[in-house]
Amino acid sequence: MKIALLGSTGATGRQVVAQALARGDRVRALTRGPRDHAAASDTRVETVTCELGSADGSRRVVEGCDLVISTLGFRPAWFGEKATDLYSRSASVLVEAMNEAGVSRLAFVTSAGVEDDPAEAWAYRHLLKPLYLQKSYDDMSEAERIIGTSTLAWTLVRPTRLTDRPLTRTFRVSPRLRPPGGTRISRADVAFFLLEQANDDAWVRRTPTLAY
Repeated sequence: MKIALLGSTGATGRQVVAQALARGDRVRALTRGPRDHAAASDTRVETVTCELGSADGSRRVVEGCDLVISTLGFRPAWFGEKATDLYSRSASVLVEAMNEAGVSRLAFVTSAGVEDDPAEAWAYRHLLKPLYLQKSYDDMSEAERIIGTSTLAWTLVRPTRLTDRPLTRTFRVSPRLRPPGGTRISRADVAFFLLEQANDDAWVRRTPTLAY
């Protein structure tokens, strides 16, 4: 299996690379330079060096792959920039690149916070989210719209709060909003779920939300 990966240098992306290699898969990662390589010493990891917005570079990343994964993420600053177009820009470029390359399977990570959920904690819903996270969620929502209106076999993966705890392979998946009482999921388990999409059509054109 060949996996195309955007976001290989982030914490979740590194989990995708490690687990893919452990499964015997090959990885082709988009990077902005050699030092960004998540597993530079492993010959099963190929890199394509280009900027995220490069249509030609993105096409070279995805062509010939069985599954395209995006774990790209943006972390707002408490006292700095909170807005981003990272998600919508990457979604637009990916949809175009995958159509041109004839690759259809996409697993794209957004967040459980994209939709308003009445079960969210009051402080999160009324303070943290609108003051700190809403602009990022707005861009994720636009990315979901771009991907959702495409003809790709997409899955929009919405993890709850990410942790660095170990892989368990034991978690709940809800078709839209958070599983009842679910507030967190490890990056390792998110990576596991993403890689499972290569051979699982159960979540095609759906928005699974992951939590313990």
